[in-house]
Amino acid sequence: MAVDSDLTIRNLDHIYFFVENRTPEPTIQSTRSPSPTSLTLSRSASPSVGSSDGGCGSGSGSSSSGNSALNPLAAKFEPTACLTPPAPTTSKLYECREVKGRGLALFATSLIPIGTCIVSEEPLLHIGENVLHLAWGPYCRLSNLQKKTFDALHFYNPEHLHLERASRLLLIDPNDHSLDAEDVEELVQDQVRVMGIFACNNFQCGKGLAVFATTSRLNHSCVPNVHHSYNPTIKKQTVYAVRDIQAGEELCTTYLGGQGVYYVRAQRIESLRNNYGFTCACVSCSDMTGQSDARREFMSALAYGLQVFQYGSQSPDPVQCVPTSPLLALKQAEDLIYMLIEEGILSIELCKAYRLASMVALGLGDFERAREYAFSEVEVERNCLGGRLDDLVKNGAGAACWSENVDEAMKKAGVLPPAAKGRKPKSASQKLAAKMKKKQKKAAERGLQLKAERDAGREQKAAEKRAKIEAQREEERKRKEYDAAFPGLKG
Repeated sequence: MAVDSDLTIRNLDHIYFFVENRTPEPTIQSTRSPSPTSLTLSRSASPSVGSSDGGCGSGSGSSSSGNSALNPLAAKFEPTACLTPPAPTTSKLYECREVKGRGLALFATSLIPIGTCIVSEEPLLHIGENVLHLAWGPYCRLSNLQKKTFDALHFYNPEHLHLERASRLLLIDPNDHSLDAEDVEELVQDQVRVMGIFACNNFQCGKGLAVFATTSRLNHSCVPNVHHSYNPTIKKQTVYAVRDIQAGEELCTTYLGGQGVYYVRAQRIESLRNNYGFTCACVSCSDMTGQSDARREFMSALAYGLQVFQYGSQSPDPVQCVPTSPLLALKQAEDLIYMLIEEGILSIELCKAYRLASMVALGLGDFERAREYAFSEVEVERNCLGGRLDDLVKNGAGAACWSENVDEAMKKAGVLPPAAKGRKPKSASQKLAAKMKKKQKKAAERGLQLKAERDAGREQKAAEKRAKIEAQREEERKRKEYDAAFPGLKG
């Protein structure tokens, strides 16, 4: 791709990443077989547990680890009961309230416009390494009020994390003779509970993981209306609206980052069940027409093909859509943009697609489209991450940095008029939204037409049936009159 090396994407790993393969990986997993030395988490996204439509939500829960074979004499245990959850909190934008069968969740109390910062908060409990049993120490140092807030979050014990083994081998001191057998079992219960709560409520937080008092209440949707991200500039977790959210709507993020965005329903269901213990029933997972799955499967192929085109691959998958020229790559990136918007994926994956489309267009010398897509990336990035992006700007990785590079390239080529320096091109997302609206209008009109045709067909059939019945009645009436007039001939 003929693009200046100074204009390539740099240092985007922490927010911009392409699909590397199509094989699903669990969002939480041990990095190796259970051992007495480590218990780790590995996630694309690490949010709270729940479902936008039928997930677990927040609240107390219980499960045994199933590892009592480690100690045949140990009584089978359940995690200790959580403390009474704190009263639901409210703000000008949202409230935290109980949902029957799903615990606590966040709901908009008024219209939240796209790009609004809904939550900005510091961690409640933070660990510096991706090792789960390290959560026990910081938990013990929390205040009673903080422990109450943490304990009220949802507990889930994924079998593959082996929480009881971690407690017995990594946290219990075998040389501590002050604890009798009953004390040990009670301590194991507490440690399993804390690790289980942390496992299904944590987010990436800089180099470590953290649980948050409010953000960890966000439930999951495969078509989220908010985007969560840790902002190292302000050292806080932020949650932004990626589209207009109406009053009464539940605020939902996604637990499946990166390539998980492109998983089809069966892959998403499996991952969410294994790692968070619920079955998602969001609009995408509830789509029985197969359209959502078809879109995501095609988007996965498009994204993988663009990755191979951009970075190369020693063994590209022949079934994937790998473009053979920059012109085809631009068309493929535009198709990916359109399908992401159509599916309602309006976060970082959309930023990536805009960036690649802009890069390819610039390499082709199509400056107008390069600038248009660069501006659209700025727009989506601002909706997802806000304006305080010093870390991205410092690394030259932000959307605004790329937009400036495009303008500089246009100036060097003598195609950017001085009067147009501060003029913003029309947003590509607005254009695509207009196209989608037009398409939806046509579909609605076609639907009304089909309905009218079906109604007309039903009415015609009903009229024919009525006419047939009337004809039968008339024939029966004439037969009776004939029988009455000629009784001798009857039978």
